[in-house]
Amino acid sequence: MRDGTAVAGGKKKKKRPLKDGTYGPPSPRPRRDGRALTLSPRTVRRTSALLALLTPLTLIGLATLASNPDYGPFAFITAILVIIAAVLGLMLIRPSGWFLWPGVLLVILLLVLPMQVFTSEVMRYRGVPTEVVITAMHSSKKKNGGLSWTCDIRRADGLPLPHAKLSTSDCWDPDQVGTTTTVLVDRDGWVPPTSTDQDYTGLDYGVAAVGVTAALWALLSLGAGRRTLRLAGS
Repeated sequence: MRDGTAVAGGKKKKKRPLKDGTYGPPSPRPRRDGRALTLSPRTVRRTSALLALLTPLTLIGLATLASNPDYGPFAFITAILVIIAAVLGLMLIRPSGWFLWPGVLLVILLLVLPMQVFTSEVMRYRGVPTEVVITAMHSSKKKNGGLSWTCDIRRADGLPLPHAKLSTSDCWDPDQVGTTTTVLVDRDGWVPPTSTDQDYTGLDYGVAAVGVTAALWALLSLGAGRRTLRLAGS
């Protein structure tokens, strides 16, 4: 092949001429970077600020509400919707990059940690050792094949007992029905009774972990917005 021609049978084969108005093959379409700014800079700033502020406050409030068994199902369903909305909001202001998976982890921790910390805090300051009578026991199969027990209880002094169920180490043998044991009871009735064997020595670290998790989420949300604005030149 020489000068754009091919030799076949001793004759030169000419290239077909291009159509009028055509100046070579069309240039390829530019690929979308995925980092281009699809929202206005003002919207990105507002969305990242709202995510940073409202997500921790809402999830911590729902976790506190979920510590009461009467409101647990409603709080959990609402919290899942909030988590989905927070992740979608993060993807909206930063559709690519490493921000997504740390964000998913942080919002899950913002639901799990506050509920455990709040329950323990309530029992540490409002828990009262109270004698209860085990009136019935219920078993359910665990995933590993064992049995999990739940006890129905009532106060030995006959006073009303909110959330009169026990599912801790104090409830493990069907022969316990009719026996008396001592549990911690929230004097205001918000948190269900629990075992007196709970250890609250590391609870302050749990409170600090909640604050650190909320701060990390806020920094992640604000950082995602700033990164998007910087790449877009805004």
